[in-house]
Parts: sequence; structure tokens; C-alpha cells
Amino acid sequence: MKLKNIFNAFIFLVLLFPACKKEAGIGGKKTITGTVTYKNGAAGAFETANAATVHIEYGTTTYNSAYDQSVAADSDGNYHFDGLRKGDYFISAEFTDIHGFKYATGGYSVTVKNNKDKLTVNIELQ
Repeated sequence: MKLKNIFNAFIFLVLLFPACKKEAGIGGKKTITGTVTYKNGAAGAFETANAATVHIEYGTTTYNSAYDQSVAADSDGNYHFDGLRKGDYFISAEFTDIHGFKYATGGYSVTVKNNKDKLTVNIELQ
């Protein structure tokens, strides 16, 4: 009888712990932050992309066309996603300048690990 109870407890723990694994996304203490710049065609230099839209997808390192969250960069081109769990993320951005020219990026694969609370991903749009 004791052996059966120990076996049942073992099976319960084996089934319980994989179910407790948290997915990437909201609910953690990690931050992804950075600055968005764009290559100004007229000036030929990178400039701050204030009010650029930055998108993040949870649980993937490839573009899937479905954003889980979007934020606007501030007047200095800075953005941040707070409260993330460790895991894989895909970040992309887009920006339209004052002349109506659109800039975008193919995106960035990011893995937030347990040992880092803050990860910096600077985005260059062309």
C-alpha cells in the first residue's frame, strides 16, 4: 500500500510540474526596452523615430502577423514592454515621417532569460 501511494505521488508530481511552466508574456518582472531610429533618406543619417509603433509577439522568435501588444515610442524614440516573463519574443516596429514616408523593420528575435531583468533591443528602421 505504501509503495502504491509513493508511486501515485510521483506520477502526480511528474504531471504537475510541466503544467506549472509559465509561457512567455505578461505576468513576470522582466523588461524589454530600447530606442527606435530611422534612416532619413534626405539626410542619409539615422534619426529618432518619435511616436514609432513597436509591436511584440509572445512565445515566438519569428513573425506571425499577430501582435500581442503594441506601444508608441516617446519623443526621444524610447519604448518599453514591462512585466514580461522569461521566454521568446518577436519585436517589430513601424514609423511614418512628417512627409508620409513609411519605415519598417523585418523584426528582432529576443529571448528573455532568467538572469536578466532588463533587455535592451535598439531598433533601426529603413
